[in-house]
Amino acid sequence: MSEATKLAQAASVLARWCAQRDVSALSLEALRAEAGFADGVADLFVLFGGGVTGTLETLAAAMRAGAARRYAIVGGRGHATYWLDQAIGRLSGEYGMLPAPGETSEAEMLDALLHARHGLHADFLETRSTNCGNNITYLLDLLEGEGCVPEGVILSQDAVMQRRMDVTWRRQVMDRPLFASTRVVNWPAYEAELAARDGSLVWAQAPEGIWPMEKYLQLLLGEVDRLTDDEGGYGPRGRGFVVHVDVPAEVRCGR
Repeated sequence: MSEATKLAQAASVLARWCAQRDVSALSLEALRAEAGFADGVADLFVLFGGGVTGTLETLAAAMRAGAARRYAIVGGRGHATYWLDQAIGRLSGEYGMLPAPGETSEAEMLDALLHARHGLHADFLETRSTNCGNNITYLLDLLEGEGCVPEGVILSQDAVMQRRMDVTWRRQVMDRPLFASTRVVNWPAYEAELAARDGSLVWAQAPEGIWPMEKYLQLLLGEVDRLTDDEGGYGPRGRGFVVHVDVPAEVRCGR
């Protein structure tokens, strides 16, 4: 087995674990039977911003399917904004009404692209957050201010960071009793898979605007470190940003 094949297989193990997916489909039937939503509809679908424009297609599909009653896009300017700025700059020639890159929040850029491509707008935009932690903090602040306390919410994040978003929510609602009973469903905003070809890594499956290969691998490796509950991680034994996570042996070996 070539080194590229070994690396592709190891990365796939990490990617599948990071991309926590709680239901088989965003359908009324799956959300009713698998997520326990009484009428098969969430109160809120949240797309978290980032550098991968393909995540937007997941939001548009959810809106068309009627997966939720209301929709939010969350994201100010953070570590991933550079990549989104670049993508929006490239797309400006095709969609002339997009915000100027470098000056606008991720949520505003994505909502503008959502409207340009699909004629849709989110109900809520959170534009202050800069990382996964305050993605949740400011989202909950916004919902409180709007008097929106969802019984059921679908969280949709860059697949690499989906599991971390889930455990970040669970940690923060420990201090926000208003949201303690909200049922959370995770739905990664894309699926990506690596393969080996002619001794090199290639994308077997990837969304529009996927991370550069080296950056993607760095993100995957970093997520396992962050979610490992030890002195250097984000869990209770470390920085306390997330609830405890059990990292499977095959994921630790892949790391």
